[in-house]
Amino acid sequence: MSRLISRDPFARTELHRVLCYNDKNAERSCDNCGRTGRLYRYETQHDGGSCDKHTGRFCSVGCFRSYTF
Repeated sequence: MSRLISRDPFARTELHRVLCYNDKNAERSCDNCGRTGRLYRYETQHDGGSCDKHTGRFCSVGCFRSYTF
């Protein structure tokens, strides 16, 4: 289940976050700051129905935005 983070009405897109369930062997830290704990994946959903999934795991939307933009 995803949670709506922000909506851009002019681009008609929404930014959603999805909680990552890590494997025991997977890396368990934020790709930007290295923080451990609860991590999220982010995806951009378009009004037309398509979805762009962004790579990486992040602890917050601030880390996601500073890493990707």
